Amino acid sequence: MERYLAAYAPEFTPAKKQDRKRWEAERRARITGKSKISVTVDDLVISVSGQTASARFKQVYSADKLKSTDRKTLELQRVGNQWLIRKESIGT
Repeated sequence: MERYLAAYAPEFTPAKKQDRKRWEAERRARITGKSKISVTVDDLVISVSGQTASARFKQVYSADKLKSTDRKTLELQRVGNQWLIRKESIGT
């Protein structure tokens, strides 16, 4: 869980201007305790411009009783030798 959350930049703002700490708590509750989580990425398109990048893809998610397929866009920022997520959009 810590590695998952560490993929998000310190300046990441959750959708709908939700508080970061509340967003993290909701993610923890949603993810921990699942017996199995599967994520597949299809149709990945990456664009890089200097220290920023965007990744657009179709995500197929499956966990216990939940299954979903969504188009996602991640906006990333290079921090040191890592690319961190600074914005995440669904349906784009």
